[in-house]
Amino acid sequence: MAADRPIADRLTTLGLLEWGTPLALDSAQVDALLTSRPHDGVVCLLGAAVERELVDVGPSDGARINGAWAELMASAVQLDTLLLQVGAALTAAGIDSRVLKGAAVAMLDEVDPSWRSYNDVDVLVPSAKLLAAAEALAAIALKPIAAPVGRRWASRSTKSMTLLHPSGMQVDVHRMLAAGPFGTRIRPGCFFEQGRPFEVGGVSLTALSDTHRFLHACYHAALGGQPGPRHRRDVLLLANVIPPSALDAHLSDGWSPAVVVAALKWADEGVDALGGEWAAWLAARTPDAADDTLLSAYGGSFRDIAKAELRATRGPVAKARYAAALAWPSSANLASRGKTRWQHIRGLVPRR
Repeated sequence: MAADRPIADRLTTLGLLEWGTPLALDSAQVDALLTSRPHDGVVCLLGAAVERELVDVGPSDGARINGAWAELMASAVQLDTLLLQVGAALTAAGIDSRVLKGAAVAMLDEVDPSWRSYNDVDVLVPSAKLLAAAEALAAIALKPIAAPVGRRWASRSTKSMTLLHPSGMQVDVHRMLAAGPFGTRIRPGCFFEQGRPFEVGGVSLTALSDTHRFLHACYHAALGGQPGPRHRRDVLLLANVIPPSALDAHLSDGWSPAVVVAALKWADEGVDALGGEWAAWLAARTPDAADDTLLSAYGGSFRDIAKAELRATRGPVAKARYAAALAWPSSANLASRGKTRWQHIRGLVPRR
């Protein structure tokens, strides 16, 4: 790999590619990495690279890196404790769940679990069980940050609800893996027909299946808004063990090859970490003009995604219900966002 690649990009290939000559970092470069966005996830990788003697730093910088790494691992333990409470509460309520990202990727996909940090707990529940799950999790003091725009809309159209714990930790409860048309296209039952068991603290939990974790990583990278080093690493980690042929049995569930293509091309740009099978698969793909156009909507605002979802919604009644909930949200939703109804209505009018 080229030595002049940004340092964070090099870190995303740790354990996946040979680095060659160790990389020397000065204090300013270490500062930039230690103060990077938490969701970029580079601090643990930096610590692992120093530990493997692939990155050279001064003694004081090494101590700072190890201290930051230890703090992130302590945070992960706290989040794992909350994850176990979430899993137990959902099980007690009779609600099936799948662990997303976070501990699942750390335990199942990372070279070493300590190389992965995470900032919240993410779980997927059956599509029709989102509100029931939120109500069940109230028993462990989790409360929605924002009330849904409407209960019917939340149970049919929203991607997820974010719940806040008194400790400040957050739990994202998903009913879809992506917002808008790309999310609603996927058959929701497919996630609960299979899964991959793993353990946290001696307790068995269930993650998405291996192929679903790869597809989720691609969707998160291509549709998540601001992809960064962690998105790139997740795609490369899973592409390293999932062959293209594994996708064949899943495309009929509504997954878009265009999203996978976009994620793989972005993740491998300038890194060249994908194997020959994926390179051949990418070269053989026929462009999908409709999905490629739809992908551009995901680079914009929620309004752009909502418009795309409205266009994809079939039937005038369903379109009206979708639009009405967004145009006239519940009073609780407005209050949680600190807005009056008039302020919300004014925000719907395009500015010239």
